[in-house]
Amino acid sequence: MPLARWAFNIRQPLLLENVEPLVTLLTDDDSHSDDSSSRRPLNIVPVSNLLNFLPKSEADSLLQLRLEDDMRRALVGRLMIHAFFTAHHNCQWENLVFDNTESTKPVLVSPEHLKSVSYNISHHGDWVILVGNTDQSCDSPVRLGVDVMDFQEQVSGESFESFSACFQHQFTPNEITFMVKASSPESSPPDCASVDAQLKRFYRLWCLKESIVKALDINSDFDLKSIEFTIQDEEETEKPILSTVIGVHEPKPEVLSEEGWSFEEALLDSDHCYAIAAQTEKEDGGSSTAILDGSEIRRFDWKELLKDAVPYPVHSSA
Repeated sequence: MPLARWAFNIRQPLLLENVEPLVTLLTDDDSHSDDSSSRRPLNIVPVSNLLNFLPKSEADSLLQLRLEDDMRRALVGRLMIHAFFTAHHNCQWENLVFDNTESTKPVLVSPEHLKSVSYNISHHGDWVILVGNTDQSCDSPVRLGVDVMDFQEQVSGESFESFSACFQHQFTPNEITFMVKASSPESSPPDCASVDAQLKRFYRLWCLKESIVKALDINSDFDLKSIEFTIQDEEETEKPILSTVIGVHEPKPEVLSEEGWSFEEALLDSDHCYAIAAQTEKEDGGSSTAILDGSEIRRFDWKELLKDAVPYPVHSSA
């Protein structure tokens, strides 16, 4: 069962050449500034000009976000979803309709025959990630969840114990031991290095837990301590790790089966890690099909992301 695994760095500048064939009117947000030093280079386009590639309801929702980075991440995430269905499920970009519910992702309502397609998206820091089932038959049920985290979330000067104290009830004793015993590079100052290594393990485990919660599509009240991850490869690299396994403690949550899970973990760069959780149902009582193959995640640029994009038919100017 093939999967799309896409990553996009929101720090990429949106160049005019990436969108010129798609947009008939481009306005530079800073074009009327009296201070010429504050103007954008003429070949860089404001990301907000891409809002007309989404339904007006989605665009209006994104415009409510106050921080530019929040809007960028949310906008790229929506564009990635559209690009995924257009590329892998023979949809017209402008015909996709989504409904925001209590689900952990936007729910596709049209085209109706694709409502069962499993996909998930996550964004944090500089990155947005999408994972989706590309099997057009949708005959093999699969649950998918993904989470990405930026390591640089700790308050400067705060100890790892202080930072992680409010999360202790979400981890098992074995997981806490794995975090605390993180080794430090010999060339680094002992205190800083050990905290950095512990933080990376904390976020790694947090990504794994969030990915399974999103795959199950359950709310935040779920007891994360009921899940325990055993990590075989202690250090992450940009090459995906597939050896991590899950254990479920008693009393086992009704929504969670221990069978059929596989996980992928890797670094996107020195400051970001991600985890993908996938659960496939066993066929005729046999073993579940492996769907994570260890290949590196596909990194998109603006041109790839927008190659099938078209404006929505009815859309007032953003």
